[in-house]
Amino acid sequence: MRHSPRRTGPHRFRRPVLAALAVCATAAGIAGCAADTGARDDGAVPQVSPPISASPLWPQYSGPTPDEGETAAPYRRYVNVKGIEVPAGDLRRVSVLRLLEQDPNVPQLVRTALQSCPGGSCGLRTPAYRDLTDDGRDELVVALDDPVGGLTLVQVYRAFGTSVRPILISWNTIGATGVTLGNDLILSSTGKDGRFTTRYRWNGTELVSTAPQDALGDDEPSVTAVPPADATPLPENPATPIPPTRTP
Repeated sequence: MRHSPRRTGPHRFRRPVLAALAVCATAAGIAGCAADTGARDDGAVPQVSPPISASPLWPQYSGPTPDEGETAAPYRRYVNVKGIEVPAGDLRRVSVLRLLEQDPNVPQLVRTALQSCPGGSCGLRTPAYRDLTDDGRDELVVALDDPVGGLTLVQVYRAFGTSVRPILISWNTIGATGVTLGNDLILSSTGKDGRFTTRYRWNGTELVSTAPQDALGDDEPSVTAVPPADATPLPENPATPIPPTRTP
């Protein structure tokens, strides 16, 4: 009986390998032979910027220290006005003149200017009431023109229950004007260096100035700017003469 010689070497697996390749080639047209799960180079890793940290201007300066036994008073920007009660939290029911007289945040020169109020030379403008904190209640906006000092003081009061305190005290060149845009307060004044506009926004504690480019909108400048058409002006006091401001 004659036996065929046994095949050895690479020819032994030729037919199974060719068959497997044929099956893989047929299946590749449908779903591919196998998913690519290997590592792949996507290029260089993007640079990561380090976090910004504060850089002191005078690192060797420590400032004066209180004497032994003294304790530093806690910092408070504005304090409550004692002796003034706001009925039902409605600031319209509070006397503006008495509020300014009782307010410890008001400097003495303002109290001196209030001595002519009420009267024809009183620089106190008509009070304005606007919601500047977006809580559904109006705040009180007070403006006082002081021709002697050449300044206009603008103060905004907010009721906290039956108590009241300022949330903004702003000194401006006399003749300053104001508008509200939404819940923001925009004050404008003209001095020897030109016209300046500042936009104030509630931060949960007080009204703070926003970035200069946001004074009248994202694309509006803060200097020599004109209030937008939808801004609501604050009332003025036509009976109060405002001396003109000299400009270059």
